[in-house]
Order: sequence, then C-alpha cells, then structure tokens
Amino acid sequence: MADADWEVCEDNGFVYKRRRRHLSSLVGRLPADSAEELRRSHRARKKRCLITIRDRYQRELEQWEDLSASLFRLASPPPETTSEARTLSLASPRSFHLSPPAIDGLILELETQEAIFKKISDLCNCVDLFCEAQEDRLTQSLLDLPIWGSPRALMRSLCDCD
Repeated sequence: MADADWEVCEDNGFVYKRRRRHLSSLVGRLPADSAEELRRSHRARKKRCLITIRDRYQRELEQWEDLSASLFRLASPPPETTSEARTLSLASPRSFHLSPPAIDGLILELETQEAIFKKISDLCNCVDLFCEAQEDRLTQSLLDLPIWGSPRALMRSLCDCD
C-alpha cells in the first residue's frame, strides 16, 4: 500500500521518487491555463530539488577538503624537528640556541640513556660473575679427579669396583 503512494520519476536524466498525484481529479477541475501553471510549478520544484542537492554536495566537498588539509598538516613533519636541522644546529655551536624546556628534555634523555647503560653494565658484571663461578666449579671438578693424585691412589680408585 505504501509503494502505491510513491512513483519513480525520470526527468532529463534526473531520477527521483515523489508522491503519486491523481492528475485525473486535478485536470477536471483546472482550466487550460493551469496546465502551464502546473508545468511552471514542476520546474520550480525541480529547481529547488537540484539547488538542495547542489548545496549538500558543496558542503560535503568542503568537509572533505577540510579533512584532507588537516591530514596533510598531520602528515608533514614540522620543519624545526627534522634530523637535518638537528645536524646543522649541532654542527655549528654558535647557532645552537635551545629553549630551557628543550634543554631539560635533552638532559632527561641523557640521564635515561645513562641509566640504561648502567643497567646493561650491571647485567654484564652479573653474567661475568656467573661465568667465572661456573668455570671455577668445572675446574674444581676436573682437579678432583683421581688422575691428578698419586699413581697408587689412581689404581685404588680404578680397582674399587665394589
């Protein structure tokens, strides 16, 4: 029933859906010049629809352009933080001027690196101690073999097969 109230219209390539009008009842009551008026109202309605669609597409295009511009701003690196700029500023100490927050950041980064190096050094020392202890145990187990004793002790240990 609801589909019967709507009709699909095609007007010069413009396809749209509108409420079905019963023209038979209107034609009987309208004079002949109202056909011209009906055509004008049809054109005015079509023009309003097209203007609405054009405005909607224009707004959508503006939104896409704003989004695109913001993405380009996010994607492009700031000119001050490029690695080339850092290298150039480090190469010439006279032109090396940093703000206090930037200096604090560099000091914090250096302290962090120092702490990391200290932890790695401590781990290396622990591994060295572990390896030395293992080597000492292995050496001691080899020195405890009866082969290093007197030949009689070696013969006794070989003959003790009880």
